Amino acid sequence: MANQGIDQLFDIRTAFLTGNYQQCINEAPKLKVGSPELAVEKDVLMYRAYIAQKKYGVVLDEVNSSSSPELQAVKMYAEYLSNESRRDAITRELDGKMSGSVDLSNNTFLLMAASIYYHAQDYDSALRTLHQSDNLECQALMVQTLLKIDRIDLAKKELKRMQDTDEDSVLTQLAQAWFNLSVVSTSL
Repeated sequence: MANQGIDQLFDIRTAFLTGNYQQCINEAPKLKVGSPELAVEKDVLMYRAYIAQKKYGVVLDEVNSSSSPELQAVKMYAEYLSNESRRDAITRELDGKMSGSVDLSNNTFLLMAASIYYHAQDYDSALRTLHQSDNLECQALMVQTLLKIDRIDLAKKELKRMQDTDEDSVLTQLAQAWFNLSVVSTSL
């Protein structure tokens, strides 16, 4: 986010988070942002929208070795999802990266790594990865993961942390909805 208080990526981020992937893809290239960091974040959102539409080839073709570490992480996730025969190898490579020194400021890497673990049903590794970040999207995936393993008590604590950080965020509102649905379904 920009430090001047205006989130230049608000519209495409909201489109992505609410499942309007095509709008995110359509609007991202038109968006002029004020810094290289925001440009990378914009591309991350756009490529993640392609992944959500199962258009892995776009990500695999357009993200190359000279792309930013954030985009490399998105490409790793696209490769994992697109190539079932390589999933175990990609997970092992990821385990190696996670056991080394990880750039904890690269929230995109942490999020993509945790997403791979989540898809592999390795919820413990997903939670260990997400625990290292205070990023709201990482916290949201942590809530989702905790709900998946029926740890409603811990999900409630993580949701409270999200609310303390930014209770008006679309992510916080989504996490609140997931939590409420989980509580309702377990009480039925």
